[in-house]
Amino acid sequence: MITLVPSFEKIIKSFAIDTSGVMLVVLLSIPMSDPPYLRGALIGAAFIGFYFFPYFLSNGQTFGKRVEKIKVVDASGVDARIWRLLLRQLFMLVASIITFGIYFIVCFFFLNEKKGNRLPHDYIFRTRIIDIDPPKRGTRGDDGFNSTDSMRKRGF
Repeated sequence: MITLVPSFEKIIKSFAIDTSGVMLVVLLSIPMSDPPYLRGALIGAAFIGFYFFPYFLSNGQTFGKRVEKIKVVDASGVDARIWRLLLRQLFMLVASIITFGIYFIVCFFFLNEKKGNRLPHDYIFRTRIIDIDPPKRGTRGDDGFNSTDSMRKRGF
């Protein structure tokens, strides 16, 4: 079974989708002030609901990963254990919050297509991200938006 590694853009898009869900709840909870604990409870529920709970429903995928058709698996390619997925997600979130997003810049420079697109937290928790539905070039649905003009001229 050949599994392709997803692009960094797909990985970031999946995280952005999940983060957008949390931020939407944060913005909608701003006017709520009565009872005082409601806003914090709602934000906490959104945080858990978008970043952690989906792993219980679909092993290796949050909502954003489902949309982008990528999945987190064990380094060997089998489904990762739930505790490993949750700790991986928690580490990534804490690292990105503590460094004010600089962690994602480090992740960008850490990637190398030849090494399987493994991020630092993937090495720590022995996981990797796979592309469930890799793009099919030259098929009827390929509109050319996934390649640059110079790439299309060369036949890529």
